[in-house]
Amino acid sequence: MTRRTRRLSNVADGEMSYGEAQARACLGAEIELIIRERERLLQAAGAAAAVFSTLDLDSLPAEARACVRNLGSVLETLSEETLTDAIEMAIGQRDDLGFPVAH
Repeated sequence: MTRRTRRLSNVADGEMSYGEAQARACLGAEIELIIRERERLLQAAGAAAAVFSTLDLDSLPAEARACVRNLGSVLETLSEETLTDAIEMAIGQRDDLGFPVAH
C-alpha cells in the first residue's frame, strides 16, 4: 500500500478528515523539501570547508582575506557533527540521506 493509498484509506475509514489528510500530505512534502535543502547546504558547507582548509591567507588580496575570515567564522559556528557530515558529504563519503557510504 502506498503512502497516498494509506492516507486515502484513513480518510475512507473515518480516521481523519480529507482536510487533515491533505495537511499531512503537504507537511510530508515540506519535510522532504527541507531534507533535500539540508543535503545541498551540507554539500556547500563541506565544499567551503575543503576550500578553506587549502587556502594560504597571506597569499590572498585583503578583500579575499576578509571573505575567507568571514567563511571561517561561519564554519566555526557549525557543530562538529554537522561539519563532519558536511565534509563527508562533499567528498562523497555520505549518501544523499547522510548515511556513510560503504567503500
